[in-house]
This record gives sequence, C-alpha cells and structure tokens, in this order.
Amino acid sequence: MAEILSQSQIDSLLSSLISGKDEADTQVIPEKKVKDYDFRRPKLFTREQLKHLFSIYENYARLVSSHITGILQTYSLVEIIEVEEQQFYEFNNALPDSVLMGLIDFDIKDSDDEEDLVIMDISKEIGFCCFDRLLGGPGKPLREDREYTEIEIGVLEYLVKGMINLMKNVWFDYLEISPRLMKIETNSRILQGISADENVVIIVMSIKVNETQGKINICIPATTLDMLFKKKVSQTKKNIKRGDHLAEEQRRLNIINEIRQTDLEIKGVLGETEVLSQDIFELEVGDIIKLNKPLNALVDVVVNDEVWFKGEMGEYKNKKAIAIKEELTERGSEPI
Repeated sequence: MAEILSQSQIDSLLSSLISGKDEADTQVIPEKKVKDYDFRRPKLFTREQLKHLFSIYENYARLVSSHITGILQTYSLVEIIEVEEQQFYEFNNALPDSVLMGLIDFDIKDSDDEEDLVIMDISKEIGFCCFDRLLGGPGKPLREDREYTEIEIGVLEYLVKGMINLMKNVWFDYLEISPRLMKIETNSRILQGISADENVVIIVMSIKVNETQGKINICIPATTLDMLFKKKVSQTKKNIKRGDHLAEEQRRLNIINEIRQTDLEIKGVLGETEVLSQDIFELEVGDIIKLNKPLNALVDVVVNDEVWFKGEMGEYKNKKAIAIKEELTERGSEPI
C-alpha cells in the first residue's frame, strides 16, 4: 500500500514545483512529535518539582537502608525507583486488600491545615520478614497469605515510627516538619482523608532484606505537597530578603553552646621516654626516670590527644597548675 503524504509534505511538493526545483532535490520536512495531554486530569506539578522530590527521597532511601540494617542487624538495601503523579484511585486500586500502611501527619510548621496527610505502604513480604527478624528469626517471609495479627502490628509499628522520623532529616534543609505516625492501617479499602479523584505523587522505592524483596510506596496528596513547595519558596525568599544573617548567627551560637557542654580531657605532658617493661617492674620509690625534655622546657597541654597549648608548671591555690604561655596555630605545628 502506498504511503499517504501528510499536509506538510504536500505543501513542500507544491512549493518545489512552483519554484521549478527538481523533485529529487525536494527535502521532506519531518512532522513534529506531539505529546498527548489529558485535560480532564491535568498534571499539577512540573518535571523540575518531581525531580527535586526524587533527590530528597534518594537521600531518604539511604537513611532508611542504614536504619533498617541497624535495627534488624542484617543486610538491607533501599533504593528509589521513580516519582510519578497520578490520581489517588489509581494508587489505591493497585494495592491488595490486606496491607501494612502507616498514616502520617507531616505537621508542617505554620500550616493552616489540621493534618498534612501522607501515606506509607510497605509490601507484605517485607513486613513479615522484618517481624521474623525482630523476634530473633532468620528474616524469612511468610509463605501463606493472611492478615497481620495485633501482636505483629504492634511490633512493626516500632519499625515504621523509626522510618517516619527520618523524613524530618531529609526535609530539614528546606523547611521544618515534625512527622508523626497517626495509626497503622491494614485495609486499603477503608482509607479516608483523600478523595478518589485527587492528584497524588507516588514515591516508589525498592527494598531488599536478605533475600526478600519488596517495595515501599509513599503517597503524598497534592494539597500536602503544594503546601510543602509553597513553604519552601516562602522560606527561601525570606532568607534572601534578610540576607540570612540572623539565622546564620543563631545557628552559630547554637553550635557553640552545644560544644561548650561537651566534656574534653585536658592533660599536661611533662615529657616522654621509652623504657623496657622489665625496668617498669623493677621501679622503686626514689627512682628517677629521664624524660626527653630539659628541666626548664614548657609543658605540652594536650586536649583529646592533640597538643593545643604550651604552658609552664606552677601552683595555684595550693594545687599544681599550668600557666598557658603559647598557643599553637595548628594542632602539632609551631606556636604563634
């Protein structure tokens, strides 16, 4: 069957005939590819926003992988697969009837909503595998298909809470949230709080515990995600307007205050020498040990195994003391 020419190809042939050019020299202009767009279900988030969300939860996947490995004391790997926007009924219809689903309140700072709902779904294979490992087993999934018991839900709730708390860390650089687990749901058909035709963004992550593989799905409704992006933009503008000087100064003071409360070991080192272990055993009261420094040399003031200052031995309020005489520019370098 002969190929049917498009309108653009016909116009090109007519223009070449009018101009007197040979048909062999005619260049056929390729048609532009047009991407289908469903106006009944418009996308609410740009590709850049979804890519930004991908990078945030890529860091989250690494944190969750370390968290689960530490709790289960066995090999685990969590990797992000994709971030896509769809309607909630598509996500809900793809779930089995029996699930392990955590309903999360993101609790965005200065949010007008009472609850900023987010859903985390963990596949059943991983749920039973983690339960078996938490109770001292080898970490094998359950072969039979059944619902979770109350005891299993109570044990797995501890694991889910730890995973939810890690979300605060990955969002910390953008805005302040305080995510908390509201409840564990095991029936995907009775979920409330999100309408069926509402747009949601699904973060799909793969998880492997020993030889068991499964998925973790995080469902963020459009209303919650829109609030997150708006708060991020407003926070960025606020920081740019103020120059971020006040926030940076407060952050510096907080760090200094935390450091001031840290315990550090400080000791004065008169000198060093090497002796045989036999000589140590034969030491008696009145024996003399020669050091590698002269009598009037300054004492090394060591802070956590590093020399910070040079000082002079003395006495203060009837107690031995060291008077600081020199400060080192760098640890172990020449004094100032």
